[in-house]
Amino acid sequence: MNKEKYRILYVDDEVDNLIIFKAAFRRYYEVFTASSAREGMELLKNNEIHILITDQRMPEITGVEFLETIIADYPEIIRMILTGFSDVEAIIQAINKGRVYQYITKPWDVDELKITIDNAIESFRLKSENKQLISDLKEANQRLEGYALDLEKKVEERTAEVVRQKEIIEKKNDDITASLNYAKSIQEVILPEENRISKAFPEFFILFKPRDIVSGDFYWFQDKITPEGKEKIVFTAVDCTGHGVPGAFMSLIANEMLNEIVNEKGIIDAGKILSELHKGVRKVLKQDLSNSRDGMDMSLCVIDKELKTIDFAGAKNSLVYIQNNELFTLKGDKFPIGGLQHEKERIFNTKTISYTDAPIACYIFSDGYQDQFGGPLSQKFHRQNLKNLLFQNYQQSMNVQKQVLEETLLRWRNIGTPDEEYQVDDILVIGFSLS
Repeated sequence: MNKEKYRILYVDDEVDNLIIFKAAFRRYYEVFTASSAREGMELLKNNEIHILITDQRMPEITGVEFLETIIADYPEIIRMILTGFSDVEAIIQAINKGRVYQYITKPWDVDELKITIDNAIESFRLKSENKQLISDLKEANQRLEGYALDLEKKVEERTAEVVRQKEIIEKKNDDITASLNYAKSIQEVILPEENRISKAFPEFFILFKPRDIVSGDFYWFQDKITPEGKEKIVFTAVDCTGHGVPGAFMSLIANEMLNEIVNEKGIIDAGKILSELHKGVRKVLKQDLSNSRDGMDMSLCVIDKELKTIDFAGAKNSLVYIQNNELFTLKGDKFPIGGLQHEKERIFNTKTISYTDAPIACYIFSDGYQDQFGGPLSQKFHRQNLKNLLFQNYQQSMNVQKQVLEETLLRWRNIGTPDEEYQVDDILVIGFSLS
């Protein structure tokens, strides 16, 4: 297989999309295209396909339905959805029914999509190798059965023990991965890719450490052109109620609402985005009718590179920035997004800073880093220590700053010693510089 091109089938009812896709990738892979699920099925019957990419919305059958119909006959194929719609329900159906490897939104970038396809090919290769290893193991077990009669009892005992251990491991693995990896797959789909962010911020870092594989913390990014033709960059760090699977599903709700507020309603003002998000969370969670306290704390920045301004709004969380060798804290409002509410509506304020006269380094974060226990007295790291750490290293590159934060956290938690501390919460710290 290494000497041959891997075969990709792309199904889309729009012929122009098929032409563009084939032109972009035919030098790397052997590309097959089909304009309907029926045509795609015929190509599957007559060709060994390794990667199948399909559009979601097609006239006769949806992409998820098409993938679901081929699972039994072609279980080894890596399946992906490529669509112009970002819908949480569609994502969940794609993963649950179509067993989709990746859910990709249009418009796609050639380089980004090639990386995703190459990763899928690597997954296909590993699955094939694993299948061969299992086959080799079965052959070895069969050879063991042919040993001399005086070894038969010993072989049976060892085989039974291997089977018993294998069943225990498989059961534990199924129980754990059925919940964590399911949630992780959904959350990874919604997080923005860092190569998108790097086009807006050549110097930035994201330190993201979920406590339980999936996270209640998440980050959201959008580079948007307003109707007036102005470029606005929205970047936010969000800390949802809880962590693990419950927190991750809260992050799905918040992500979908941010997409609607910014991309569909066209709201760019930082404070108004938070106010709209607050109303949306309370409506979805029916908090007017219950005692639900679920919600989120967050810091949100709207950057205008032409005017060299940063508009900030915060729900309990702040923006820390360093300019002219001084550290400043721009505090957010004292109430969260969602939760119990006594006032008629919740208005979040927008605050503006400028970097016209001097470069600026900005930091937004959840409370996970500062609340982590550790050190010689097993106490919290505290916000002031985090600010001091940022100020001591802000002149370094963003990659070096991230490394310093990671190494400091490991030392604080006493990793590798008898006093090692468990990670108490999801951790998210974002830094970016502008000049």
